Amino acid sequence: MARSLNIKDLVPRKNSPYKQGYYTLQNLNKYIGDPGKIIYRSAWEKTFCIFCDLNTQVIAWSSEPIRIPYQHPILNVQKPYNVDFYFKIKKTDNIIKEYIEEVKPAKKIKKPEMPPGNVTQKRLNGYIAQMQEYSINMFKFKAAQEWAIQRGWEFILITENFLY
Repeated sequence: MARSLNIKDLVPRKNSPYKQGYYTLQNLNKYIGDPGKIIYRSAWEKTFCIFCDLNTQVIAWSSEPIRIPYQHPILNVQKPYNVDFYFKIKKTDNIIKEYIEEVKPAKKIKKPEMPPGNVTQKRLNGYIAQMQEYSINMFKFKAAQEWAIQRGWEFILITENFLY
């Protein structure tokens, strides 16, 4: 039987098209987990690490802390989905809210449309790949939302529109 891979074993890649690395904490007391293994897999995730670390309303946070099972819509098997972040906020009215969160480009959470013009095999293949990625993401997000609701938490998607 194959060993289940821990997401933290997937170290940042130097040849990735995305900015990846290890985040260095400024507020050790807020982080839940191994402070030497805070991996960001994009510049947007790094920005969110900074937000959690430095925002005084964030009282606790962690990166890639939770693995949620979801039904893969194409393979029709159960797979694990590692959410990007968990964080806990103390609101101004002293209410504490807990969240699990995914950082995604806005275009990845919008249903793709076939580009106008002549349909070529290359364009069709690109559209099919985008639809598959979109479908997989929607199944992951639905599972995460249900998982969070069961705990009285919220699942949120963060895009570049929030970060910048």
